[in-house]
Amino acid sequence: MTEFPESLPLTYHVALREHVARPSKATLRQASELGRAAMDGGLGISDLIGLHHQALAECAAADGHPVVPARIAPALDAFLMEALSPFEVDDFCFGGVRERRLRTQVEYNEALALRNAELEEEIAEHRRVEAAMQASKDHYFQLYQKARAMEASLRELSAQVLSAQEEERKRISRELHDEIGQALTAINVTIAMLKRQVASDPAFQRNVADAEQLLERTMETVHCFARELRPAMLDHLGLQSALRAHILVFTRQTGIRTELVTHPYVARLDEKRGEVLFRVAQEALNNVFKHARATAAKIQFTSANGALNMEIGDNGCAFNVEERLGEKRNGCLGLLGMQERVRLVNGSFSIDSAAGNGTRIRVGVPIDPPPKGRSGQARCDGDLAALTPHPDSYSHLYEEDIRSAS
Repeated sequence: MTEFPESLPLTYHVALREHVARPSKATLRQASELGRAAMDGGLGISDLIGLHHQALAECAAADGHPVVPARIAPALDAFLMEALSPFEVDDFCFGGVRERRLRTQVEYNEALALRNAELEEEIAEHRRVEAAMQASKDHYFQLYQKARAMEASLRELSAQVLSAQEEERKRISRELHDEIGQALTAINVTIAMLKRQVASDPAFQRNVADAEQLLERTMETVHCFARELRPAMLDHLGLQSALRAHILVFTRQTGIRTELVTHPYVARLDEKRGEVLFRVAQEALNNVFKHARATAAKIQFTSANGALNMEIGDNGCAFNVEERLGEKRNGCLGLLGMQERVRLVNGSFSIDSAAGNGTRIRVGVPIDPPPKGRSGQARCDGDLAALTPHPDSYSHLYEEDIRSAS
């Protein structure tokens, strides 16, 4: 039973008188409940003892005895001790709980301090790793920048080397064609004159005829070297005529049927791009003869998206493109050379090779837009088609060179 604190003194007095009159377990249990009620109401031990003395005094006054008789003293003490028992239990329990809580808090604080120390160490380690990674990143970025600069320098050097190589080929070809060719022609004329002057000596005539044949073979070899180094038609008549002449010679020398499908935009190529496409086609046909074991080849020009595309295909053996490009043998320098030449004119280069389909080398180079006339783009394309040399238009101009190669 639980009473409110306002009625507790009266309840305590009644219960005490009842216990003194008839002590029992029930009255003692009631004393314990009153002690619990006092504790729940916020009273302390001293307050409860004061309440007990007040009730005791009231009992003595009601009985007319100012002094408590000795015979009821044990009952009074038992009642008071039972009323105080909740305070003792609570104090004991609270003390244990408080001690456990205190011990738990200390352990928690110690664990928290340990974890904080570990976290601080981890943070310090992370900062050291981050600083090392940043330093490594900066180092590798510097290396990357140096590599890029070196690559740019190497590409510029490569462009200069290729340009110097073409100029040197052009010079040597002209020297062979002009200087040495003219000298050999003069020697041939002199031999012909000697041959007519000494018609009466058969032995001398035979020697002169042998010398004349040797001289003709030498002239043919010189002309062949000159064409291989730098065909004169590439400079004077353009890419289309140079390719037709080269294909004729290639077909007669190798027996590989080669077809050329041209395009009007070929006439819009400048000297540099035309030179690159000719060298790529020349090297591609050379590879067809050496490695492909093909019987036919085709060079076809198309245009798309402001670029002129050239495709060289054959019906020969296939090969692994990545493996061939990754090799460091001299045999793959031709492919790398083609790739580098195309890159120097901002072009695209690709190779496809598959069993049964042969090999396809595709090159694309940008072309300058034509000037627009009164009739617009279509008129320009028509004019270009009209200006593009016909396959047989210049046949008489390089007929002599073709004949010398057959």
